[in-house]
Amino acid sequence: MAIADSLSSLPFIFPLALLGLLSIIPLIILYMLLPKPFKVSMPSVMFLMRVEESREKIYSSITKIVRDPLFIVQLFVLIMLAVAAAGPYILSYDTLSDKNTVIIIDGSASMQIGDRFAEAQRDAPRYLSQVNTVILAESTPVIIAENVSAADAERAIKGLSSKAVTADIGSSMATASSILSAKGGSVYVLSDFTAWDGLNPMEAKNLLGSGLDVTFVPYGTPTSNNLAIINGYLEKSNGTYNYYFMVRNYDTGVKSVYANVTTTLPNGSKLVYSPLTVSVQGDSVETFVFKNVRSGTTEIKLITSDAIESDNYAYISIPGTQSADVLYISDAGGTLPSEVALSLIPELTVTSIEEVPESLSMSYSFVVVNMGDHVLTSEEVDTLHTYVSNGGNLVFVAGKYLEAANQTVNLSKMLPARINSTVSSIDGTQIYAVGSDFTSDLDLNSVYMRTYLNAETRDLSATAYPVMTMEGVPIIAYGPYNNGTVFYFGLNDHSGEDAWNNFASFPAFPVFWIRIADYFAGIGDISEYNVKAGTIMTLSADTEILTPNGKTTTNRVLFDTVGVYTIGSKKIAVNMYNDKESNTVTERMTGLENANEGGELPTQYEIKTNIFYIFAILAALLMILELYLLRKRGDI
Repeated sequence: MAIADSLSSLPFIFPLALLGLLSIIPLIILYMLLPKPFKVSMPSVMFLMRVEESREKIYSSITKIVRDPLFIVQLFVLIMLAVAAAGPYILSYDTLSDKNTVIIIDGSASMQIGDRFAEAQRDAPRYLSQVNTVILAESTPVIIAENVSAADAERAIKGLSSKAVTADIGSSMATASSILSAKGGSVYVLSDFTAWDGLNPMEAKNLLGSGLDVTFVPYGTPTSNNLAIINGYLEKSNGTYNYYFMVRNYDTGVKSVYANVTTTLPNGSKLVYSPLTVSVQGDSVETFVFKNVRSGTTEIKLITSDAIESDNYAYISIPGTQSADVLYISDAGGTLPSEVALSLIPELTVTSIEEVPESLSMSYSFVVVNMGDHVLTSEEVDTLHTYVSNGGNLVFVAGKYLEAANQTVNLSKMLPARINSTVSSIDGTQIYAVGSDFTSDLDLNSVYMRTYLNAETRDLSATAYPVMTMEGVPIIAYGPYNNGTVFYFGLNDHSGEDAWNNFASFPAFPVFWIRIADYFAGIGDISEYNVKAGTIMTLSADTEILTPNGKTTTNRVLFDTVGVYTIGSKKIAVNMYNDKESNTVTERMTGLENANEGGELPTQYEIKTNIFYIFAILAALLMILELYLLRKRGDI
């Protein structure tokens, strides 16, 4: 035990491996017992010389070993191997740990209370190490910086701000675990721990196991100083919209404030209305109404100074009077459900024809092709190809005319999925939504397909596949093609005994076509223009978007800030509407009694730089030298 304790204090990761140095002893004994023969010149008068035999034997044994270069080489090979196996390191000290670190900062609306978010930004750099990842926990984890230096991570943290969402802290912790899965490391979660989506942070920590060092750093105390707009909706009456909004008072006493209302008309001019009076009893909710909301965007702002600013605003977007033309091409001989759904949209004018014309006007917002028995000729495909290439939008509804055997080269190029042949299933095939604005809030679990087109995804980064079968066959796909967009709708809606599926009988069917019209023509349900913070919209290509915080270019929009987002000509109003986040009197979750409250951290960390490879390389070189000596002596 004494030897082991002594070895453990040496600068080696595996000090007991130094016991391998004992192998030197048998090497020395071997050389002493079996010395290498050597030549001796024998004088003829040897019997006249006096030889001191005892001194000569000892001297000759030692000098033979020391002077033998092979022995020296083998001795150092054993030493180098033993030292390399022990894992030597150089110990130094640094203000940063050498562990990988992930910093998770809660970006939810409740972090706006007091200085919670600012304090988290101030404290976060204290937990940084030499390699860092920064995650902002929103409704989905947002990786701000990955595997960067402490300086870069600190700059990234300084540029963060809290959002108008509820944070999914559990998903952010799972993302951190994935990042640290290879080398391990430390995770620091900086949050008020009052509200969250998804898994409870404490349960998420337990699920991660002991492989990661997870530290919770809580902030803030409850306060009752908050008045919030927690919900709102539009109701159309006699051709005009009325906006109803609910205001909650989290204090115990009555609160009366004014609400300023301003509308920005489609032409850019502003209308300023007389302030509304908003009075709410203590710990209660009241509903108010703003009537005759004009087209454009309207801002309602509670004039109050309280805990959370984001929930003092409500934004309304009502598109101006628009009209769009749609060309519907089908040989069905009657009106199909998809055509009916489109014709019910007041702002949409649907023109129906049976064959593709020689040319297509670019005045059509989009063209729908929904053939039954008719197979598109090469001339018809070329017409459609020219229309899309010039910036048109084309929707193909599934049918046998899209089978691989019926495709021309241009048709194959345009389709966002690689379509093969028709497949039939007696029991029916179920579909599921992968995630898209087209499928959000739509129940597709009861939709079954008896017949569908077997297809494969294309290796195109800008192509989206929002609906697929359980086997991975794309049922809905869309993406850019040349200057236009091509949409593949794999749910054929021809009726009769041979109907391919039952989707047309569901309430979600017309909603889906309304969303297609809105996507291509900016015309659709008013709810498409008014969304809750935390909603995600997927676009077909990178698009320049004007957000409340400035311009950005992306193909995936996370609406996380209250205000108006402009995407092309479409203006989308984003509201917080979150009683859970606005509830400022909520206590933090239990189990944080021993959490780090921003306490003292080590001022210096021990940094162990491994140098075992130096000794391993030296051992290898010495082995090569040993082989050279053996060969030179004729032993091998």
